[in-house]
Amino acid sequence: MKYIESGYKGDAEELIVVAIGDLHIGSSHFCMDTLNDILKFIDDHRERCRIILMGDIAETATKTSVGAGVYEQTMTPVEQINRAVEIFDPYRDLIDGVVIGNHEMRIYKDSGVDLLDEVFCPKLGLSERYLRYQGVIKYAWNKRAYNFAVWHGRGGGRKAGGALNKVDDMRQIVFGDVFLMGHHHRLAATKNDFYVPDPQNMRMKRITQTVVVTGSSLDYEGSYAEESGLTPTTKGFPIIRLSGRTIRKKGTTYRVKDVRVEY
Repeated sequence: MKYIESGYKGDAEELIVVAIGDLHIGSSHFCMDTLNDILKFIDDHRERCRIILMGDIAETATKTSVGAGVYEQTMTPVEQINRAVEIFDPYRDLIDGVVIGNHEMRIYKDSGVDLLDEVFCPKLGLSERYLRYQGVIKYAWNKRAYNFAVWHGRGGGRKAGGALNKVDDMRQIVFGDVFLMGHHHRLAATKNDFYVPDPQNMRMKRITQTVVVTGSSLDYEGSYAEESGLTPTTKGFPIIRLSGRTIRKKGTTYRVKDVRVEY
């Protein structure tokens, strides 16, 4: 599991992290308007905005894939990845991490070719940002540090609660302030608090962790989700705002972290 640091070098009071995944570029159900909406938001906040790519960027359907995607996709897998390169090229300097999704894994399992590792990331100069399965990204600025644990995810989950339970399991694997998981094509977030001993100040420190399911840009009608009787989900991607405040009490300085999620 890789641990890397964000490329952000500014000093904004608030830093914005946008998680984008489950685009399925090349699927006949891919909604470019949904992606354009979040890219416009990023353009409007570019000086304090960062991007994490959550996998399933391309449809990459094969004959062994579930559903009829191999017959419905509108481009070959290589064309899909090259289209993704074109879309994200203007944002290459904002992308802090990339993980592989189960759709890209289809090509890897069938051929041994990882299109993200061998095509997408090298063309965008992001090879050092490729986390493959899981990783942690550190956002450090203004004397605060937030650790984002990132995983595409796997397994079923017909309800938002099931998807949140799946991402919550990541907290058993690695420590983080924010946990991101895609795959379930849902928008959802929740928070969990726990206490850890602070031996330096001889007190118990309360830590808040935020878990987020990161959405998608797939239309419902005629899709595999409709065929399987899954409920329609809201398209879009989470906007995660990082900030905080400084408290000085009895000669001790406390830097409080604040994480807010919106859609």
